[in-house]
Amino acid sequence: MDFDPLVAKATSPEMAELRSRCPVSHTSAGRWFLASYDAVLAATQDVELFHGTMREKGVVVPAEERLLSEIPEPRHGQVRRIINSAIAAHRLRTIEPMCRRLCEELLDDLRARDGVVDLYPAYISPVPNNVIAHLLGAPPQDYPLWAKWSDEVLEGTYPTLNRTDRGEGFAGAHPEFCAYIDAIVADRRANPRDDFPTRMLDRELDGRPLTDLEARTQLLFLFVAGNATTRHLFSSIMHRLAADPELFATLRADRSLVPAMVEECLRLDPPVRVLFREASADAEWRGHEIAHGDKVDFGLESANRDEGRFECPHDLRLDRPEPKAHLAFGGGPHVCPGATLARMEARVAVETLLDKVVSMHIPAGEELEGSTVWWIGGGPEHLPVVIEWATAAEPVG
Repeated sequence: MDFDPLVAKATSPEMAELRSRCPVSHTSAGRWFLASYDAVLAATQDVELFHGTMREKGVVVPAEERLLSEIPEPRHGQVRRIINSAIAAHRLRTIEPMCRRLCEELLDDLRARDGVVDLYPAYISPVPNNVIAHLLGAPPQDYPLWAKWSDEVLEGTYPTLNRTDRGEGFAGAHPEFCAYIDAIVADRRANPRDDFPTRMLDRELDGRPLTDLEARTQLLFLFVAGNATTRHLFSSIMHRLAADPELFATLRADRSLVPAMVEECLRLDPPVRVLFREASADAEWRGHEIAHGDKVDFGLESANRDEGRFECPHDLRLDRPEPKAHLAFGGGPHVCPGATLARMEARVAVETLLDKVVSMHIPAGEELEGSTVWWIGGGPEHLPVVIEWATAAEPVG
């Protein structure tokens, strides 16, 4: 087929046709694309056949340098248990107060500014960056540095080729970022703390602790994933709040609706539009002959707007049944391990904003642009707004 679903909008008539008539298609680029909710959900559950990788064919990555998303089973499950134990829900309860204080401080600083303000650098970006820095044991003042490095990783050739023009592997491709993470690992080896890196280093894999290289690789994965994806979720949420005064007023009057709004933004604007997978063996799957090594792309954005699964799929609805039924975090055994953290950060950021802001709007004539990385979804990377601030005496919902 000539139509390329990888870059098409999920709202287009062509994508709707694909979802209903050809949910598993072989594209002109020689890749498989899964467009429907049922196909994507089934594929996320088949972790033996489909393993995660963005690498181009022929690119070999040493086992210790494979990111969590590209480690095949059964090793994936072993590494995942280490990460899950370090960011378990009960541990996140200690992070929520820190996140709320941060949101309050950022908004108080923003209140002192006059005229149009850009929410992206002032509020959207600092919240997830500071929270993931806190979780991963990095000094908060360093977040602009490693956030910049994280973007360079996503925008460069390392995810697909395991190298850049600077060198091979993460150490060669991004030596400064590599040295930064290695320093955290070395420090926790010498000076253990009650934090994520120490807990990760204390756990065992196949009866032994993680090597420094394995620890570096998974910290890299968490630095990049915990920063970029949550930031784009925040941007989607804030954009919709600024563009829809009625939605803003509804949420301000009833805070119990905030979690539903977060889930709808995840469904409509998933921070990752497509999950990249590779077939681990020859297989007949849903009536199609898929060969070992074939690239298979899971269309999360398309699945989340499947007319056969969601009523009025392109509308934001706060009363939608099963609000978490979307696939923004993937699905199956390899669902995103940071989903609980991202949901908490988004909820707190919205609640705090509603406490301090009566309304906000985007000035007329502003042109908003999304990420320069085509498979990244979510909201714009520039969000100028005019804010009407609440007074201390105003009641809130």
